[in-house]
Amino acid sequence: MRKLIKTFILLLCISKCGYGQDVKNITKQKKGKKPIAFTNGFSMVVSDKSDELDVYAGIMMERKNGWGYGFDFTKSAYTPESVQRIPPINEIENFDGAELPEGTDIRFPYSEKRDNRLYSLSPNVFKSFTLNKSKSLKFIIMGGPSIIYSEDYEYKAKFSPASSCGFGGFCFPGGSSDPSLDYKRSKESKKLIFGGFSKVSLRYTFNRVVGLEFSGYGNLNGVKSVYGLQFGVVLGRLF
Repeated sequence: MRKLIKTFILLLCISKCGYGQDVKNITKQKKGKKPIAFTNGFSMVVSDKSDELDVYAGIMMERKNGWGYGFDFTKSAYTPESVQRIPPINEIENFDGAELPEGTDIRFPYSEKRDNRLYSLSPNVFKSFTLNKSKSLKFIIMGGPSIIYSEDYEYKAKFSPASSCGFGGFCFPGGSSDPSLDYKRSKESKKLIFGGFSKVSLRYTFNRVVGLEFSGYGNLNGVKSVYGLQFGVVLGRLF
């Protein structure tokens, strides 16, 4: 993280040295050519618990007075409620007691995904606002419909009085023999649905072809509405 911050500050300093003259020259040379930006980076759901760092990508084509259109693809993951808590005693397979033993481990098969997923493709309309004279800093608002492919999983917990390290994976010498709750996927549902997408971004461009952006996004749908944060790189003809 420190290296990332230092690199960011260094790029800011370099870009400031030649930004004013660069903008004037490029504006004259590129007059009449519309900006086009390719965005990509990391995404993270903050509305729900998640064990994954997701990705996003998009294309933005500006046409006139900051208005434009584009497409956004975002992969969002969130942990289902069935694995965020210990299930009621009567729902645990192979357990007849009144209370789980102290020190019971919770385990998942290594081969199975734990989080549910939303893959969304969103055509959108956006409006950008220039925040400084050099046009290096912009605020962008976008919104549109979403075509969403969802993967939902439900899990069942089974009690193992003397577990081994071989559940869903390899067993190493000296593995734990403590009791455990072994979660296995009991149900899955895959759907193609429609929803709504919105996003606000703050973009800083180092020069005409490279920039960084920090965004907040939301996806409203009938399966699982989520919102999150994104940080990524912007490439293209940015002004």
